[in-house]
Amino acid sequence: MKSRNILILALMMAVITTVLFSKYLKELDTKYKKNENKISIVVPKVKINRYQKITKELLEFIELETESVHPESIRTMEEIEGKYALTDMKKGEALFSERFIDQYKEEKFVTRKIREGYRAVSIEVNIVESVTNLIEPEDNVDVIFSEEIEQHGLEKTVNTEILLEDIRVLAVGKRLKEKEDKDIKEKDDNNDEVEYISVTLELKPQDIVKLINADERGNIKLTLRSKIFPK
Repeated sequence: MKSRNILILALMMAVITTVLFSKYLKELDTKYKKNENKISIVVPKVKINRYQKITKELLEFIELETESVHPESIRTMEEIEGKYALTDMKKGEALFSERFIDQYKEEKFVTRKIREGYRAVSIEVNIVESVTNLIEPEDNVDVIFSEEIEQHGLEKTVNTEILLEDIRVLAVGKRLKEKEDKDIKEKDDNNDEVEYISVTLELKPQDIVKLINADERGNIKLTLRSKIFPK
């Protein structure tokens, strides 16, 4: 009789264990299925102001149901880190790539390309001074200044010096973006090269005064620096 009771108790425990385990598996399956239907997107952790530089400290991830997420929503912080906001953005709102600008790929407004603490200034150039119109936006150049020195009773001498070094080019003519391979191919096919007569440089305010003064006194030429060996 005692053995029979033990057997019945064991069977009852087995049934209870099976039911509880089955319930646990069902809850676990529901949990994972629920997570499978969610996706993480990047949103502002705080309000972001127009033209503010984007850092990871300004962003966070949130999870939403997959069907409620716009397919173009930003999924990784790296997509927009280092770029600049084109509009104000509220905390927690979905973000889209067209609302950010890469300062070095701006094509419309030179004001969006200028870094903090710098200014843009344009100088007039001819075909020689512009390295045969081969300078492109985002190149770096050195500015060379030459000046004729008159001395009483002596022949004129020419003084030449490196006025500024490693200066970023913001634009050539009205073009703000470097030509792509397809643009070069189209030019070769059409044999039609548009020349420019001005180059816009990014300078510190004190260097702008130095450049303008030198341009009034003498002759300015630009020398193009290598992108492969920039030093």
